[in-house]
Amino acid sequence: MEKKIYIIPGFEETTKRRPYQLLRKIAKDKGYEVVFKNIDWNKKLSQQIFSVSDNDIIFGFSLGAVLAWLVAQEYKCEHIILASMTPHYSWKDKKIKKALVDLLGAKFVNDVVKKLDPKHKAKKQTIIYGDLEEEDGDILVKDTQHELTANYLKEIKKII
Repeated sequence: MEKKIYIIPGFEETTKRRPYQLLRKIAKDKGYEVVFKNIDWNKKLSQQIFSVSDNDIIFGFSLGAVLAWLVAQEYKCEHIILASMTPHYSWKDKKIKKALVDLLGAKFVNDVVKKLDPKHKAKKQTIIYGDLEEEDGDILVKDTQHELTANYLKEIKKII
């Protein structure tokens, strides 16, 4: 059975951006079939959940990591890689939630709040943040903000 990795970009990004194309190359070089999943930002995330197989990897960046989590809530998978994920507490904190509503709209945010559970069905989870994001993670990428940098890609390459 071929190894498969799903790549979900962050807010208002597409997989056509260079960092995602570089990640695609890294994954292909490691023997993965790569499936890009661009988010339609005009739809609720819960409407964009897709099926995966038990041995698949789901990689999501930022709000794309939130969709990765939602997918892993519904389907068993081998590994979810949550890169610079908008943290769970963000959806409950009043100030942060207001900023998310201003950015994404109330329907989008309320859908995530309603659907996001604290548990998922992935066998393995890796949380990655840039060390300058001031979040806790399994891996902190040196000298990195909230962006998919070359340093970020090197860390992802180690874990897939």
